[in-house]
Amino acid sequence: MGSSASFAIRDLVNGDGSVSVSDYGAHVLRWAPQGQPDVVWRPKTVYLKEGKAIRGGIPVIFPWFNSGFDPDSPAAKTPKHGFARSSFWHPDDGSLTDRHARYTLDSGEIDDATLAQFVGNDAPRFHAAYEVTAGRELTVELTVTNDGDRPFSYEAALHTYLKVGDVTRARVEGLDGSEYLDTTRDGFPVCVQSGPVAFDGGMVDRIYLANGTLELHDDMLGRTVAVSSRGATATVVWNPVETAGNAIGDLDEGEWRGFVCVEAAANRERMITLAPGESHTLGQTLAVKA
Repeated sequence: MGSSASFAIRDLVNGDGSVSVSDYGAHVLRWAPQGQPDVVWRPKTVYLKEGKAIRGGIPVIFPWFNSGFDPDSPAAKTPKHGFARSSFWHPDDGSLTDRHARYTLDSGEIDDATLAQFVGNDAPRFHAAYEVTAGRELTVELTVTNDGDRPFSYEAALHTYLKVGDVTRARVEGLDGSEYLDTTRDGFPVCVQSGPVAFDGGMVDRIYLANGTLELHDDMLGRTVAVSSRGATATVVWNPVETAGNAIGDLDEGEWRGFVCVEAAANRERMITLAPGESHTLGQTLAVKA
């Protein structure tokens, strides 16, 4: 969509919870169960500008992660983390209720030069649907369908920012013993997680070769958030900590303390390949444990 598109933000409010979603990026900005503080984090100031990704919330990462992984080409793909998070998606007004929204985006809206960066197909044809369902739980699902006559591969992630009282007093449990790629080190060495993932040292930026249900324990807010995934081949856990966090231009100093990113992902060697007519759904559900 061109410059005529608008930055509409939709609030879905029901007796079980509330969520805010931007048409730009099909981007969940916040979510909270009824009577509880927000679970999905957003910064104090949200900047809306065409061509720029929204910080916080749940950015939709597609069709490549970071600068992209391509075994046949080392060239960095642009824009970073793909075009989905900086595209105007189409809301399906017929599906809009007080607890559900559906958005669509297809390859016909993306320029040929950008599409040519797909892995395995320089002219892919696809449509994507993104579903948001909110109440006592929040479920987000990205479904991609190959509409062409040739296969293609893509990376995707649901880059979920979870609100915490202070990241140095939070931990992610459920990954003990899992292998991960440490992307803060040259060559992304394979490491093995020992105990919970903590955030009281250097930057944490890890691609865990595991998925399923994890728990974010937050000592300061006194709550546990369960994070479950479907269709994922990996889990990304990230917090930039002080030096890198304070250098992020669209965050105030110290805001890095307020979130942990736990992302359902399918990236690098574990990306998704779709044959003609095939679909794949990547989903994530958040719930506050009683």
